[in-house]
Amino acid sequence: MMRITTLLLTAVLLLPAQSWAHAWLKLEIATTEYPPYTSTDMEHEGYINHIITEAFLETGVVVEFTSLKWEDALQAAKNGDYDAVSYGNFVRSREDEFLHSKPITAESLVFYVRRNGPVQQWNTLSDLDQYKMGITKGYLYTDELTGYIENNKNVATFDTDEENFQALIDGEIDIFPIDELTGWYLLEREFNQDDRNDVVRLETYLSTVTTHLLIPKGRKNSRLVLELFNRGLEEITLEGKMQRFKRLLKEGFYQHPEKPVNYDRR
Repeated sequence: MMRITTLLLTAVLLLPAQSWAHAWLKLEIATTEYPPYTSTDMEHEGYINHIITEAFLETGVVVEFTSLKWEDALQAAKNGDYDAVSYGNFVRSREDEFLHSKPITAESLVFYVRRNGPVQQWNTLSDLDQYKMGITKGYLYTDELTGYIENNKNVATFDTDEENFQALIDGEIDIFPIDELTGWYLLEREFNQDDRNDVVRLETYLSTVTTHLLIPKGRKNSRLVLELFNRGLEEITLEGKMQRFKRLLKEGFYQHPEKPVNYDRR
C-alpha cells in the first residue's frame, strides 16, 4: 500500500499545474466552529480552512467542509465518514489514531482570568491547584495541560468556549485556557464592554502550539491525503500565499460582515 501511494503521489505531482482545470479528487473534511480560524460564518469558512482549501488545490484536490462539534468531528473521522479534521494542536496522545500534517500555524495558548479574581500570576501548573479551572469538552490542549487536567479534580467542563468565558465572568471558575486570538475574538464579538473589562489575559503564556490537519489512520488513502496536503502547503508557502492569508486575517477579512470585530483594538 505504501508503494502504491508513493507511486500515485509521484505521478500526481509530476503533472503540470494547468492539468488541474478539473479536480481529480474530492475530500470531505470535518471542521468545527473555532473563529477566527474555522467557522461557517466567515469568508472561506475561516483562516485555517482557507489555507487547507488552497493547499489541496495546488495538487488538484477540492475539499468540502462539514461543521460539527469537536468531539463529533473526531469520532466521525475515525469512523471513516471524513477524510480529515480541520484542525488540531499537536498532541502526542492523538498519534495512535491520527496523522498530523506539517504545521499550518503556531498559536499562543494563554490563561484568561477575572481582573479582580484570585489568580493574578502563575509559574507552574501546580500553582493553580487551589483554583477552579474551566475547560471545553473534548479539547486536548497540550500534553502537559492534558496530564494536569487528568490528575486534578478541581476542573469544570463546559460545552463551548463561550460558556467557559461566561462561567469565568460569573465567578463559577477562576481560570480558563484558550488560544489567545480566539479568546480575544470571542470576547469582542460575543460579550459586552462591561464583561470584557472583567476579564484579562495572564502575561505568562501557557505554551506555543503548532496546529495541523488531522488525518485518521487506517484508511486506504490516509497517507496519500497527508502527502498531498503537505506538498500543497509547501507550495503556497513558497508562493507567498501564507503571508497574504495572515495579513487578511489581521485585516479582518475572514470575519462575518454582520458581526465585525475591530482588530485594531487588539
